[in-house]
Amino acid sequence: MRKGVLFFIISMMSIGLSIPIGDVMMVDFPVFLFTFITILIASIILIPFASIVEKTKWGQLGWRNYFGIFMQALLTVTLYTVFQLYGLTYAGPVSVGIITSITPAVVLVLSVFLLRERLNLKKISAVALAIIAVLIMEIAGVDPEGGGSSIGILFMLLAVVSLSLFFIYAKKFTVELPPYTLAAGLCFFGMVQTLPMAIYEFSTIDLTIFSGGAAWLGIIGFALTAWVFAYAFTYLGITEINASTAGMASAVIPIVATATAIVFFGAPLRGVDMVALVLVVGSIIIAEYQERTKEIPSDSAWSSEEGEVK
Repeated sequence: MRKGVLFFIISMMSIGLSIPIGDVMMVDFPVFLFTFITILIASIILIPFASIVEKTKWGQLGWRNYFGIFMQALLTVTLYTVFQLYGLTYAGPVSVGIITSITPAVVLVLSVFLLRERLNLKKISAVALAIIAVLIMEIAGVDPEGGGSSIGILFMLLAVVSLSLFFIYAKKFTVELPPYTLAAGLCFFGMVQTLPMAIYEFSTIDLTIFSGGAAWLGIIGFALTAWVFAYAFTYLGITEINASTAGMASAVIPIVATATAIVFFGAPLRGVDMVALVLVVGSIIIAEYQERTKEIPSDSAWSSEEGEVK
């Protein structure tokens, strides 16, 4: 497996780990305040790290680079995360998993129209296997009495569109700056974007929610999985794969989220979970073979100087 694909799968696994953490934390914390605090922690880690490892000169990046980071932060740090956390507030985990599983299909469609990536049988097969895998795993566990709400499903649909647009935009933009600089800048602007609502929510809560060790364990765990690891590995990998393969790899998210629930919360391991995992691995293998049989820049590269599709 190529390094780019491996890095991106690690990123998606990290996001999958963050979902059960976010589900638990939404019991006590308001969405924007929780998002801001976790991004603040991630920024404190990533900004010095990028400055030391990549020797980033923050004052010399230029307005175009800052605008690109701002837009990526808006799509994924702010919109995707806030919509997902509201989805977890109003809908059950099964509903969230099912809606998340359509991300590869949305990215595939957007990559064809926006990046002009070529559509072929192998690519369609890889995405279809990933979607079928998640649907098999999640539908098999649907509670017949219902586990979600219309507003929760709507929030998750908005989250999927935001994440898909991030994959497309990031594919265009990642050639400009090194990965840790991008991840640090993304967290910084996400922190700025969520600050106004976080201040309002802070004035309305009971501050005793911060007094427990479990609360801070959840905050730090979400900061590491949802931000530091997720976006560092995203930017390390996304320059070496095309956008539709990135979308396919996102099918790993709900599977890892379910596995986390099994390991840490004692949920039973079902046969369909194993079947779904095999299908997702198969979809990754197909996509990897697809990537090796062509020149990636020929159908997905963006001009770093022109900012236009080749």
